[in-house]
Amino acid sequence: MSTVIFAFSIFCGWLIFDIVKHRKIKLEIVLSSLIVAIIAGVLWWLLDLLF
Repeated sequence: MSTVIFAFSIFCGWLIFDIVKHRKIKLEIVLSSLIVAIIAGVLWWLLDLLF
């Protein structure tokens, strides 16, 4: 469950950062935020398995 919360937090943070940076919402920005969140979630899950 913590992995999902972490990935969602990364998604929201990355999305807010990109919206402030580019001053508009585009599909490309949302998809890049989603990809980063998925990668971060998978890495967080792997770290959780290891430790």
